[in-house]
Amino acid sequence: MLTSLVAFVFVLGVLVFVHELGHYLMARRIGVRVLTFSLGFGPKLLTVRRGDTDYCISAIPLGGYVKMAGESPDEASAGQDDEFLSKTKWQRFQVLVMGPTMNIVLAVVVMAIVLYQGAEVPAYEEQAPVVGVVVEGSPAETSGILPGDLILSVAGESVPDWEALFLSVMSRAGRELEVVVLRDGKSLVLPVTPSTRTEFEVGDLGVLPQLHPQIRDVVPGEPAAQAGIQSGDVIVAVEGEPANRDTLITRINSSPDQLLKLAVSRDGVEQDITVRPALNGDVGLIGVSLSPYEVRIVEPGPLQAVQLSIEQNYQWSGLIFQTLWGLMTRETSPKQ
Repeated sequence: MLTSLVAFVFVLGVLVFVHELGHYLMARRIGVRVLTFSLGFGPKLLTVRRGDTDYCISAIPLGGYVKMAGESPDEASAGQDDEFLSKTKWQRFQVLVMGPTMNIVLAVVVMAIVLYQGAEVPAYEEQAPVVGVVVEGSPAETSGILPGDLILSVAGESVPDWEALFLSVMSRAGRELEVVVLRDGKSLVLPVTPSTRTEFEVGDLGVLPQLHPQIRDVVPGEPAAQAGIQSGDVIVAVEGEPANRDTLITRINSSPDQLLKLAVSRDGVEQDITVRPALNGDVGLIGVSLSPYEVRIVEPGPLQAVQLSIEQNYQWSGLIFQTLWGLMTRETSPKQ
């Protein structure tokens, strides 16, 4: 609890500092005299004066402020050029807007730095939303969505990939939506009301892609290594049946010292590999660790990281505004 509180105050402090720094820098740039730059509200705990400005840390760490000379019409004004209200409307607008602008820049920069470090992301996020699994009892099953359906749009919004589909549904729990699917070459319009998932009541249709397990690590000398299985291989099928992580593990565990034919996708090319699980206690093992789905490594350059950051921030900003609109129209639960 204490750690969470400290983390919250720290993050809020960074956001406030960057926001107020935007106001401060623009005010100084256009020649406005800044009287106070404070992190926090209330009684001042620490003050350092430099020139005309008091730089303060105040007692209540829930915000901050920049006080400029002549910023209020109610204050006595000497009419000096370095007062806020002596500046043009455009200059005053620049001072006001620079705070939120700096927060936007911070969000883009921080995410770009994170992306630049490289990350593993689910490969299915960029794949077309072809339904692999319909969860039993889900809204998708109730509405008649079937495995193999290609979801084209939700509530009039095109969903070219799984990531777009998930984002489109997240903020629409409890609302009836028109979902357009392509089945056997024909478009069908199906009314679906997403259910709520998790404590935050995120919208969920109850559809998943067909997820195939990916080999993360191969133990040298074990059956998988001897058979030629490599890290990064995707196991598409086992003995001709589509494989997911659970079915693959079950089949391997139940087949010690028996030959198993695996359909393996490597660099987009599918091949068959035969492996004989070794007996370990009462179960068969082949000496691998698995990811439940295929992942891809994202290692963007500096410019691409910035571009991806802008795209991600744009998507999440749209989701936030969509949620706020839902709250205003009472179509979205406050728990979201």
